[in-house]
Amino acid sequence: MIRNKHYDVIVLGGGAAGIAAAIGARKAGKNVLLVERNGSLGGQATNANVASYCGFFTHGEQPEQIVYGVGEEVLQKLKALGYYNGYSLSPVKNAIVTLDIEATKVALDELVLEYELDFLLHCTMVEAKLDEAGEHILAIRCADDEGYCEFSANAFVDASGDGNLGAFAGAPFVFGDGNGGGYMSTRVMRIDRVDPAVKFTPALLEKALLQAKNDGFTHLTKESGIVFRTNEDTVAAILPSVEVPALDAETLTRCEVDTRRQSLEYMEAFRRYFPGMEKARLVWTGNSFGIRDTRHLLGEYTLTGDDVLNAIKQKDAVARGAWPCEMHVEKNKMAKYLFVKGDDYYEIPLRCLKVQKIKNLWSAGRTLSADHIAFASVRVMGTGFGTGHAAGVAAALTGNKDTYDVEAIRAELNRQNARI
Repeated sequence: MIRNKHYDVIVLGGGAAGIAAAIGARKAGKNVLLVERNGSLGGQATNANVASYCGFFTHGEQPEQIVYGVGEEVLQKLKALGYYNGYSLSPVKNAIVTLDIEATKVALDELVLEYELDFLLHCTMVEAKLDEAGEHILAIRCADDEGYCEFSANAFVDASGDGNLGAFAGAPFVFGDGNGGGYMSTRVMRIDRVDPAVKFTPALLEKALLQAKNDGFTHLTKESGIVFRTNEDTVAAILPSVEVPALDAETLTRCEVDTRRQSLEYMEAFRRYFPGMEKARLVWTGNSFGIRDTRHLLGEYTLTGDDVLNAIKQKDAVARGAWPCEMHVEKNKMAKYLFVKGDDYYEIPLRCLKVQKIKNLWSAGRTLSADHIAFASVRVMGTGFGTGHAAGVAAALTGNKDTYDVEAIRAELNRQNARI
């Protein structure tokens, strides 16, 4: 049983970004530990019932794949298991990889086991230990149901989704939009026994849900939303919404209870007002609701909305993004989209991943340095595979040194098929 050990690189968080970071560092020849507090790898995809990968492709009628490297290895692992045969296009021409959650869990397990890296599930980081100057993380203290364990490393990657390691280490961050607001979080509902002929357009959803509200349904937030098929008679509905102003247990408990109650009322509204869903059944709402927008660790550079929307290419690029800025601003309305110019891709610079103040800490996925507009694009899991891969390689090649070699990191990423 691993209780105390030193590693070259420790990655906190086993979602898309964390898996890519851990494998990227391992392929660079380093000893790696991946720490995840839930019971499966996959992050929001497997634990919050988010049944799709977004961000692997550009927008439009003929999408181009832009994320390769570890992300591509995940897709190929799913394909080998019989659960990936390409993308589907949403009504607004976003290319989406629909997931079977149980197959995704197994695919991710198999991939990390093949690389023989240490990973721990059901393990929660509770403390970051720093040097006297407060500039380098020395170790993290974790807890499981047997007590405490401690792991040290030369370099660390925060892929926790909420910037937990950076915050515990005293790194600077912005919460939400930095002004007390942020994008809505949502619970994803997995529903079966749906007539295969049913079409889920925003207009039809709005008609049914407004009728429900008019008839006295009081626990519905969104009046329209995204519902997409995951199988012939099964759909995922992204509807129950909530604001997340903090990450303490009291706040998150309130959000869990609220969105679960909403889910049941949405089901009653579907059965009563949406033809073809009279016998629909709520199968699962995830281990937790899906959190979008919390801490963003400040990096040496903050990706901007202009960078994203104008498809800006960067001299120190280490990843690519193309998902539109998907802005969940109003609790009762659908997301607003701002699309990348010319259905092109933008590049994400290494400087966004290098966390300020803590010299051996890198960020990836939802934790990286981006302004409120840019974050609405860069946060998705397909892009997370790209930023995670880059952060893992950067941590592996830099260790606890105070400087880093951009070209060496880019070269290693391309050796690992990142195609940047």
